[in-house]
Amino acid sequence: MSKRSRKICSLHQEARILGKQNPVIDAQVFARTASLFAQKREALAPETLETLASDIVRRLARTIKQDPGSPVTLIAGASVAAFCDILVKDDPVAALQFIDERRVEGLTRQDLYLGYIAQAAERLGQRWDEDLLSFTEVAVATGQLYALMRALRDETAGISLGLNARRRAFFATVPGEDHGIGITIAADLFRNAGWQIDLQIGLEHEDLMAHVEFAAPRVIGLSLSTEQRLGELIRLVTAMRIAAPLAIIGVAPGAGIDRSKLTNLVDTDLLFGDVPSALSELERLIRIPR
Repeated sequence: MSKRSRKICSLHQEARILGKQNPVIDAQVFARTASLFAQKREALAPETLETLASDIVRRLARTIKQDPGSPVTLIAGASVAAFCDILVKDDPVAALQFIDERRVEGLTRQDLYLGYIAQAAERLGQRWDEDLLSFTEVAVATGQLYALMRALRDETAGISLGLNARRRAFFATVPGEDHGIGITIAADLFRNAGWQIDLQIGLEHEDLMAHVEFAAPRVIGLSLSTEQRLGELIRLVTAMRIAAPLAIIGVAPGAGIDRSKLTNLVDTDLLFGDVPSALSELERLIRIPR
C-alpha cells in the first residue's frame, strides 16, 4: 500500500471515530473531500491548481465580509494562526481533530465557519501575498479548509422543502463549452417530467457564480462535452460548493470522457447518464435531507 493510500485509510478510520462523537462535523464528507483534493493536487496542472487555491481562499475569506453582523464567538488571533500552521502540513487528521476539539469546547457551526475557516482563509491569503508560504503549502492548506467547510453540517439542513419546491434545477454548460444542444434537450425532457429548469448556456465562470449566489439553487446540472474543460469544471463545482453548500450537483459527461476520472477528481453528487436514470436518481436524492 502506498504512503498516500495509507494516509487516506487512516483519515477514513479517524473520520469514523470522530463522526460518531460530533453532530456538527460530517467526518465522512471531510474524509472523502480531502481525498478528492489530494488527487487534484497530483493530477492538475500547476496553473489550474493555483487558480483553484486562489478561488477557495478568496471565496471563504469573503464570507466574513458578506455577513459581518452574525454573532460569532471572538477567536484569538493566535488560535487562528495555530490553525493555519496545522493546515499547511499535509495532515488532514490533525486539521479535523483541531476543529473537533473546538467544537467540544462549545463553539457553534457559525463560530467554526466564520471564526476559524473564513479567518484562516484570509490569513493564508495574506501569507501567500507576502511570500511567507510556498504554493505547495497553500494548496495543501486550502484543500483542507475546503474539506472542513464541506464537512460542517448546516443546522437548517433538516428543514425540508416540499417536493415541488425541490423539483427546480439550474442547468448550465461549463465555461468555454461550445455545445449546448444536449443540455437543452435534457432541460426540455426534465420540464416535461414536471421540473422547473433554469437553463443558462455560454456564461463565463464569474457570471455563473453570480447567478448561483443570487438564485441559491438546490439542484445543479452541468454539461461537460470535452475533457479539455475538466479544469474549468473542477473550479466551477468547487466554487458552487462554497456558494451553495446544500445543493445537489450532477455532471453530464460527453461521449468518450473518462467517467472514473470525473469521479476521482470532481466533488459531485452524481454523474448523469440518460435522462430517465438521471430523473430517477434526482428524485431519490431530493427526498434525502441535505
